[in-house]
Amino acid sequence: MRSEEHSPDFDGRFSDGRTAASRPVRVRLSGNSLIIEPGAGAPPLTWPLLAIETAEPLTPGAVDVLIHEPGRTGASVFIAEGTFVRTLAVRAPHLTARVQRWRYARPLLIVTAIVAAIVALFTLTNFSPARSVAGLLPHDARVAIGRQVIRSMGAPTCEGADGKAALGMLAKRLSEASGSGKAFNIAVLDSPVVNAFAAPGEEIVIMRRLIDRAESADEIAGVLAHEMGHGIELHPETGIVRAVGLMAITEFILGGTGGTLGNLGLYLTQLGYSRQAEREADNHALTILKSAGISPRGVTDFFRRMGRAETPKPDAKTASSGSPMEILSSHPSTAERIARFEGQPSYPTTPALSPEQWRSLRSICGSPRPSPQAKPASPATKPQPQDAPKASPSPLPPLPKPTARPTGAERDI
Repeated sequence: MRSEEHSPDFDGRFSDGRTAASRPVRVRLSGNSLIIEPGAGAPPLTWPLLAIETAEPLTPGAVDVLIHEPGRTGASVFIAEGTFVRTLAVRAPHLTARVQRWRYARPLLIVTAIVAAIVALFTLTNFSPARSVAGLLPHDARVAIGRQVIRSMGAPTCEGADGKAALGMLAKRLSEASGSGKAFNIAVLDSPVVNAFAAPGEEIVIMRRLIDRAESADEIAGVLAHEMGHGIELHPETGIVRAVGLMAITEFILGGTGGTLGNLGLYLTQLGYSRQAEREADNHALTILKSAGISPRGVTDFFRRMGRAETPKPDAKTASSGSPMEILSSHPSTAERIARFEGQPSYPTTPALSPEQWRSLRSICGSPRPSPQAKPASPATKPQPQDAPKASPSPLPPLPKPTARPTGAERDI
């Protein structure tokens, strides 16, 4: 057995750690111990191999070794014999470079494995720390943040009474159909941007220009149902937590200056949801439209028209003017979404709004702009494209442009 194995004696130099002097000794390996013979009638020292340490890890080419015994403060023995070093490496493998590398690497590997397991768990369960934090925000706080979003957009809210009544009826119909228990509030902003997005606290913002571009109330219903899906999944709150952090939100909730949140609306419109989040919102939209008895055909009509509006080589002016395809840039492909909505089994439907309510909604910001399908007043009147620039300045107040990416505000529907 190894405990009975003995190595030859080797010359060494021993230091007791109390003085600078060292003296010659004879050392050998006996069983599981290092035996040090001081000579001159002094008793031998026995150091357990499992307790000793070396100044440097043992390598195959080492020709000497300095050994310490932790129980003897400062005591050491130096052996300049390659044969002894190789024998010691076999009898005390914990002193070798290979084992020590593994000793130091093992905690790192364990931590890495734990992190990888946590990431895999989060991925498989769709767990999001930011979403968990967002879910802990009190409802009143989320509503306050949502209202701050609307205020920070810098565009007036449209207040046409008949239009608000029609929109309120549609919002109630869709909210009840969502089955989420959430009552969504919808604000129409007098803005020339083709966009709609969900804000925290069950707030939804839709721009006048999008209503102008819509050809039916069913299209608006589809857009709103999609944004309600984002609201149900807390995507707006999650995006804001990621963008500005919990401390800035807490400062705002506690009545601080909220300087970081001064442009919440611009933060939110420039946040790009993942394609998974967009698919989740589409899933909710399909459920809401079916429960409300509204045809998904309006959504597919909207997708197709936005797809046709894409130009192959937009110049710099077009790229910054709000191309409708920017709306869809962060979403699953238009063809994929059309296929999903058209692939739904048929069910009984009724229009999202009556013709009169639809006219009222289109007038919510004042006189409605021409519908995309409107005919010229007389044959002598040459039809103008709806998006053609006007000869006179637009009466609508411009939105602030905080960044060089104004099209970022057109990503959300």
